[in-house]
Amino acid sequence: MMTGKRVAPTSTVLLARVMIFQPSQRPQESNRDWMYTSRGRCRVTGRLGQRHADIMESILYVAERRRDISDGGIELLVDPAKLRRTLSVNQYSHDHIKKLLNELRAATIEIVTPDMENRGESIIGGLVDHIIPSPKTRYDPLTKSERHLWKVRLGVVMVKLIENDLLLYYSPTPIARLQYGISQALVRHVLTHTNIPRRGWNMDTLISAVGGEGLSSTMLRNYRWRVKDDAAGLLENGIKIEEGNKVKRFTAAR
Repeated sequence: MMTGKRVAPTSTVLLARVMIFQPSQRPQESNRDWMYTSRGRCRVTGRLGQRHADIMESILYVAERRRDISDGGIELLVDPAKLRRTLSVNQYSHDHIKKLLNELRAATIEIVTPDMENRGESIIGGLVDHIIPSPKTRYDPLTKSERHLWKVRLGVVMVKLIENDLLLYYSPTPIARLQYGISQALVRHVLTHTNIPRRGWNMDTLISAVGGEGLSSTMLRNYRWRVKDDAAGLLENGIKIEEGNKVKRFTAAR
């Protein structure tokens, strides 16, 4: 995909594939159990769901400048007003965004890919280190005063993924508009694929990929219903549900 003047990707393949974010908009506090996928395994201490993924992707998407720091870190210049517009004003109040940012910053993540396993390595850290006001300001027509932009220091996990993983560029807004976390997780997973099966994916296979193996029949049925109820939103994201619970991806305007 074309990146234009983008200074950061929206996401990376591992960010969507190793189940860092629970397939829910109301995630539970994690108890550090390992989540296993074909791309590797991860465990999270904290509370990370699809609304946190919305925030993380939107920070990366609206970033205006990037500064590489001498210690290996990355700092982004972000306009909080653009962040909120990207997320959709109706769903995200100022207090809700602040709460999600605090939870995003507090979470600790450990990722081990097969290559890391062979080398006896892992990545341990966070996605966001801190957010502080920038000296740069912008005029706010609502208050008729200047407002400060943000300096967002990315955490070591996000930095390592940007440096070493396959990068993805898309608008996070259509995903943030979806009703259910399972639908959001499914879209994010599908968008990591460059090779699209000619006959599409089986819906239950995708649900298991983002929800974890061993789902009960009741939970699988509930997830299936939610994905189908989000069919109109999925179309906005270039994904169509066809007969036989087949999921197909096509090119949509993003």
